[in-house]
Amino acid sequence: MRIGILDLYDLGSFEIDLKTPTETLINGDFIVFKGEDGSEEIGQISYITPAEDETGNEGFSKNKFVRKATAHDIQKFESNKERGEDARKVCETLSKKYNLTMAPFYGIYSLDGTKANVIFTAEDRVDFRELVKDMAKQLQKQIHLKQIGPRDKAKIVGGFGRCGRKLCCKAFLPGLESVTMEMARVQGLEGKGSSKLSGACGKLLCCLKYEAEAYKKLRELLPTVGSKIKLKKPVFGSHDDGIVVGMDVLNQKIRIDVGMRDLFTVNLDDIAKVLTKSISTAPARDTVRRVPLSTEKESTPVAPDTPVTPDAPEEASNQ
Repeated sequence: MRIGILDLYDLGSFEIDLKTPTETLINGDFIVFKGEDGSEEIGQISYITPAEDETGNEGFSKNKFVRKATAHDIQKFESNKERGEDARKVCETLSKKYNLTMAPFYGIYSLDGTKANVIFTAEDRVDFRELVKDMAKQLQKQIHLKQIGPRDKAKIVGGFGRCGRKLCCKAFLPGLESVTMEMARVQGLEGKGSSKLSGACGKLLCCLKYEAEAYKKLRELLPTVGSKIKLKKPVFGSHDDGIVVGMDVLNQKIRIDVGMRDLFTVNLDDIAKVLTKSISTAPARDTVRRVPLSTEKESTPVAPDTPVTPDAPEEASNQ
């Protein structure tokens, strides 16, 4: 079976292939695994995929499952978390001493107690070599510092989004994929403002990626804003052509200006052909979606026809 593990030492995630489990495992269970360096650490199961649902054996970590965590393992882990908090406070104090703009938020000792790990966020690259030396002197342990970004921190800490649900990155996303402003533009959301497009991490919402590809394909079926089109049947008398001024991508409707006082909303199937295309390739806002269609004049529907188709973490440790 494919098991997703959250490494509770450095808060990284990985997958292991457990072909013949000797113990019953469920989501949320603590397990002990052996890392590539041979040391044992505590992890927590984030998901389990049955063998029949596996798509391949690629992407598995070299970390090895050892056992389901015992009561003694969990007790050691809790003790190491308490000691790790002390290490985090030492790191925070020293960061002020050395005038480093870093925010330590997680500290823990390794399962064997020989290493102290502190994870922090920072806007820019931080030179913490002197800080590491000072920490090693005070704690008499091997020190490991890890810098992560705000998206990684949100995935670790968790929380709730503006939709009221748990953060996607914490709840079910296996990894953090790139989200760009182009994904917002293709959905006509660029005018919403950064505050409404940003998640708890301060970066673009992960959910902007979910429907971006569908919007892109639907946009390709519509003439771009600024195009001049000819209709199969005239609207408002003899007017059978107009300029596209807005679009409703999901409902496949466009708003046209026929040179009169009012704008008209027509279906994609009402278009006979595109006379001239807009020279702009930038996606337009879905203006029709923001204005109730009931307030606009619509043409009489016509028989459907062929649519016209007109856009990394940084780590350091003292050895």
